[in-house]
Amino acid sequence: MFLIYSFIAGFFIPLIAVRLGKILPAPTGTILMQIWHLPRFPKIHNPILTAQLKRKWGKLFCATFGYGLAYSLLVYYSANFLPTIMFPYVCAFMWLVLTLIATDFCCMLLPDCFTIPLLILAFLFSVETKIIPPLHCLYGAIFSYILITLSTFVLSFFRRDFFGGGDSKMIIAIGAWLGIQGLNYTLLLSFLLFVIYALLKRQKTGPYGPALGCAAIITFLIIYNNL
Repeated sequence: MFLIYSFIAGFFIPLIAVRLGKILPAPTGTILMQIWHLPRFPKIHNPILTAQLKRKWGKLFCATFGYGLAYSLLVYYSANFLPTIMFPYVCAFMWLVLTLIATDFCCMLLPDCFTIPLLILAFLFSVETKIIPPLHCLYGAIFSYILITLSTFVLSFFRRDFFGGGDSKMIIAIGAWLGIQGLNYTLLLSFLLFVIYALLKRQKTGPYGPALGCAAIITFLIIYNNL
């Protein structure tokens, strides 16, 4: 039964991302108030616009099904191969990361309403489960902040917008979850994934959040599966 619930939770991720694309940038309180706004379906008599709208909703439906399937598979893996005490925190981690991935794909933004809870959840996970010490999370977050600061300083001589504010906060949150070593693996893997994405899309720039999120999930499963 929990697989059905997890599929439904993942199903709504692209819908949330599309809605956020119409709200962002905005404060977290504004997002929480407006994100549940029901969409309107105006009558369109132009056949060309109708066809475009159908294609748009078709792509969105495929995305909702894909995210629902991905999240339910991650939940299933977590329930069977990771320590039971981790399960609720792992579900929240996966959902937040997948939502950040979808949002960055949709509007190239990583909102605080997801990155900040992801960071706080890492410390709650550490305190409640005792699987990793709180200092492990703290050192990972501090190392992430220092690394981002130094990297931004160096890269600003070549390109000022190399890392966005959302990317930095997401990296800090991932550092808290995975520690220094896990963060290093995540950054290396995310760089490789981003290069593959850029080659496939034949473009030099794009959202970095999806590559970072996918790398974080892979590294997370590898690290905690070995406990």
